[in-house]
Parts: sequence; C-alpha cells; structure tokens
Amino acid sequence: MYLPKWSGLYVHVKWFTEDHVWNPQPMAKVITPAFLLWLGVTLAALLVCVLFSESLERIDLVRRVHQFLNGLKRYQLLILRVGVGLGLLMQLFTGTYLAPSFVSDHVWVYAVLILAIAGLLHRRLLVVSGAALAVLYGYSLVTYGLFHGLDYFFYAGVIYYLLVTESRWKQTATPVLYLCTGLSLAWLSMEKMTLAKLACSLMHEYGLPTLGFTVEDFVLISAFIEMGLAWAFIMGIMNRFTAILLTSVFLMTTTFFGFKEIVGHTIMHTILILFIIEGSGAAKTLYQFHRTPVMRCLFVAVNFCIIVFGLMGIYIWLGQFNPL
Repeated sequence: MYLPKWSGLYVHVKWFTEDHVWNPQPMAKVITPAFLLWLGVTLAALLVCVLFSESLERIDLVRRVHQFLNGLKRYQLLILRVGVGLGLLMQLFTGTYLAPSFVSDHVWVYAVLILAIAGLLHRRLLVVSGAALAVLYGYSLVTYGLFHGLDYFFYAGVIYYLLVTESRWKQTATPVLYLCTGLSLAWLSMEKMTLAKLACSLMHEYGLPTLGFTVEDFVLISAFIEMGLAWAFIMGIMNRFTAILLTSVFLMTTTFFGFKEIVGHTIMHTILILFIIEGSGAAKTLYQFHRTPVMRCLFVAVNFCIIVFGLMGIYIWLGQFNPL
C-alpha cells in the first residue's frame, strides 16, 4: 500500500510484449496431465544426470576439457568485473538500470549506477561496486515490488560475490552465486507455468518456432527446462554442461529479440561463463552428501517437487496481491 502506483505485476516477458493485463492462474488450472508429463520427463533427465555425471567426468576427453577450464579459474574475477561492467554500461547508455524494464526519473539512480561501474575498475573498490548494486537492487524492489524483483535475484549473488571476494569469506562467493542464479531462474520458470497465455501471446506476436510442438506445450517445456537448469545449479549437477546449455539458449533468443535481449542478459552470460570455468568446484555438492545412488536420486527428486510446488504457491499468492 505504500508503494508507488506503478508497482504492479511486472513480468519478465514485459521486455517484449505490450499486453500486460495478466494474473497467475490458480494451481488447480496449472496442474494438468501435460504438466505432470513434463514434470516426469524433467525428473527423469535430472536423475540420469545424477547417476552418470561422475562417470562422464572420467572420460578422457571430458577430463581434458575440465583441466583446460580449471586453468582459467585465475581469471574468474577479471571476467566478472569486465562482464558486469559491460552490462551496467549498456544499461546506463539505454537509460535503464539492472534490467531493460527498470527506468527511473531520479538522477541519483544513474549516479549510483556510475559508481557501481567505477568500483569495478580496481579490486579494492569492488566493495563499493557491490554496495552500489545493493542500493539499486533495493530501490528496484521498493519501486517495482518483490514479485518482479525476484526475477533478478541473481543480482543478490553478484552483490555478495563483490562484497566478499577480497575477504576471508571468498570461498562462499561462488556457491552463493549458484544459489541466487538458480532461484532467479526457478522464479522465472513460474511465470511460464502460471502465466502460460502471456508467453503464448509472445510466441504468436514474434512468430517464434515451436519445433513441432503446440505453442502451449512448447511454453510448458521451456518452463520445465528452465526449472531443471535452475535445480541443476542449486544441486551442483553437471554445472559446466548446464551453464553451456543455458547460455546457448540465451544466445539463440538474442537472434529474435535483438539489442534489448543483449542488454538484459549480458550480466547473466557473464555469470554463466564463470560457472563454465568453475564447474562444481572442489567441495561436495548437495546431493553428493548422500553416498548411495538411490538416496541421491531420492534427495534430488523429492526436493525438486517441493521447490516446484512451493515456489508455484508463493508465485500465485504474491500475484494475487499485485493485480494490474
């Protein structure tokens, strides 16, 4: 009630569509036979990855690729600084901040954005950059609301990374970035599951290919792919392959949506490049704390279902309080 009048239900595909009069469907309408089918397919794919990820890493070619990527780990911070800096510069030049749909009439917002860019120029100033991004992300939550702000929750991971990378907590920077990016992707997948007609309208508007599926099925499949990739990041399942797959998808969508897509996803591409270099890291991932394959599969499957239906309930609930 204390937010500005324009703090309504903003959705990720708002970057590209002019039709914004949508509300999340109730769960009873979302859960259909097709939904359950693709939920099962996604679970099966995740379980296959869990069972065979360690075996694949023992293949000679895969091991050599991993050794090459491990040698690039010393450049991770430089890549982050350059990629985030380029993303923020493009936002500044297009009169936006953090996302293509975030615009402000306040000069101080862009002054803070400039400060965030300047802080990336030197390692000792990364804390300043992280603090500036935290101010901008907090302002976006106040302006546009939590419902829309969670689309860009990966910024919380970037902020944490910048704040701790020169401290004794630097070992926690990458795991937190994985978690925040995964939750951000999972939240975006809820948009396609509960606001399927919005995504379908975008498909029709731009004449996007559906690879032989109906538009409705293609949107649902896209949602589960996004959710599966999000869960892979959170669980630490084949992180390098997952990052390559996701950044490839974003590159393909750029051919349809153009420069605005580049502005919106440059920082995400940077994060994914870091994930390609980092992989799962030296520490055990969450599912690896279970020793037997059966327990690992149960852990991944049960918690995947919990996060899908839990996030869906939260998404629908928040959507009811943010009508347009």
